[in-house]
Amino acid sequence: MIGSSATGFAMAPTPASDPPPAALAAFLRGCERRGAVFAALQCGDPDRGDVALAAALRAFRAKAAALPMADWPVRFWSLLAATPQLRADGAHAHWSGSLAALAAPAPADRAALLLRLAGGLQEAEAAEALGIDGPAYRDALARACPRDAAGQPDAAGWRALAEAIQQHLRDLSPDRLATLARLREDALAGTRTVPPVAKPAALAVTAPPRRRRWHWSLLAVLLLLAAAAAGWWWWDRQGAPPPSGTAGAPAGGDGALALPPDPVIAVAELPAADAPAVRSDAAMAPHEHADFALLADADEETLAREADFLAWYVAGAGTPQTPAVEDDDAAR
Repeated sequence: MIGSSATGFAMAPTPASDPPPAALAAFLRGCERRGAVFAALQCGDPDRGDVALAAALRAFRAKAAALPMADWPVRFWSLLAATPQLRADGAHAHWSGSLAALAAPAPADRAALLLRLAGGLQEAEAAEALGIDGPAYRDALARACPRDAAGQPDAAGWRALAEAIQQHLRDLSPDRLATLARLREDALAGTRTVPPVAKPAALAVTAPPRRRRWHWSLLAVLLLLAAAAAGWWWWDRQGAPPPSGTAGAPAGGDGALALPPDPVIAVAELPAADAPAVRSDAAMAPHEHADFALLADADEETLAREADFLAWYVAGAGTPQTPAVEDDDAAR
């Protein structure tokens, strides 16, 4: 049988199962308030956070029977933090007042901070819920920490943010608590919210705006084409040659344009080159060259050019090594 929830959505029951144990109901009752605040502050939208909380409650209810009770807290928070609604900021995300510092961190870093301040988890539990190790969790927590004007961690800002979150936990209205109780009862009963089916009349109302948008788009295209044609016409008129001939070039008797006279090119002879001040053969005799002895002895020159290689070889680098013999059978 399909019933109706307080929000007006139809409730689709899941397959029948044994009634949930009292321990599971008590655990979810203890987590729902902190879970709702964590979800709302993580995505900046209470409605989006309730969708994530309801999904985590249902998923935890299905898995709790196979887990030891000691593992319940970490498992619940890991399911809640992994919901798609909380892994990115929503379109209507907003943090204001004393909670405005939550808008700066990235979603993953904000989750690390809120697991401590809203979820009440210890460092090891929060790191396990996020699936990271201790150093990575501490780095994420440091990135999410409020900063002062100089960009340093602000201890006073941290305390103010923690107090604001605790006050937010205490100030949940009775209507808000009733909504969370309904989410918990739905999860324990194995039901979930199904969006209502759109009516045909609603679809007919939205058709005319789409047609009007099409007319506006067609009108804009026509205006652009008209502007392009006008620009081309103006450019063609500006670039056309004058009909009476080019200025400065008088027309001949037959109407042909006369060519301008050839330009006068001045030619000047370059002066003769000066004699060199010094010639190499007169300045230095071959036997006075610093490397004359080396250049005169071809064998010594060869040894000198390979001196660095020979020194490296004599030092032991050139000692032959017996290559390893590969086993043909092993290679095959």
